[in-house]
Amino acid sequence: MATRYFTVEEANALIPELRTILEDLQARRQELEERQQTLEALRQQAGGNGYRLGGDEFLRVKREVEFILEECNNAIKKIEALGCLLKDFHVSLIDFPSLRDGREVYLCWKPDEAEVTHWHGLTEGFAGRKPIRPHPPA
Repeated sequence: MATRYFTVEEANALIPELRTILEDLQARRQELEERQQTLEALRQQAGGNGYRLGGDEFLRVKREVEFILEECNNAIKKIEALGCLLKDFHVSLIDFPSLRDGREVYLCWKPDEAEVTHWHGLTEGFAGRKPIRPHPPA
């Protein structure tokens, strides 16, 4: 599939849709962490009392984990179908492929930002973010 390159305006236009997807993804991530903690507690309990894993509760929680993982994967696929890249699952960091001065870069956005205001090179990552437009002096 050919890479879609975004302008800042095109990236900003997707923010409402991305916010909805990311809010759902973060809720699923929280559920996933809770279920995984439950599974670990059930494993420790089974190990401590000599019972085998696989009881009804363990199997139920395991199925829930699998279902939530599928929902998370579907949300990530929605983001990718828009042409965006989810770079950090926990922070919900999104990169938009773009062109700047004839070279490939990423426009960079995270949900606590009102709009896309930064970019970075393909190998620089979040730490290499630079403002798209210089801010006027205060």
